[in-house]
Amino acid sequence: MNARLKRIGIDIGGYFLIFLGITTGWLPGPGGIPLILGGLALLSLHNEWAKRLREWLISHGANFIVYLFPQNRYIQILYDIVDALILAVVAWLAWNHAAYWQIGLATALFVFMLLILAMNRDRLTRLKRHYGKRGRNGQG
Repeated sequence: MNARLKRIGIDIGGYFLIFLGITTGWLPGPGGIPLILGGLALLSLHNEWAKRLREWLISHGANFIVYLFPQNRYIQILYDIVDALILAVVAWLAWNHAAYWQIGLATALFVFMLLILAMNRDRLTRLKRHYGKRGRNGQG
């Protein structure tokens, strides 16, 4: 009986984390995906479907970035244009804010814009490579 209650508690916790990740994913900060993955990890302890899904995400997750940000010049330019438009909306919201939800929206859009900026054209990998070399050579 005690083991059954423990399993039910773990499953409820897993579903709660997934629900929390979905409902708070749009907010800036570490929400969304880490919470969903945590909930999936809890569910995978006792559920075969969650274990298969977790293993599939681990083995295919890196490919998602390749599909989302392809090495196509026109798509990269389109991402840069979208990034500039998001930055313009963020600046307008920050300048003319009248409510807290507008400030929150501007913050969330700014974080989203930074994510697109870092991932488009493989900028994040190049920055890691650049600063990784500087750190190993004793410069910086």
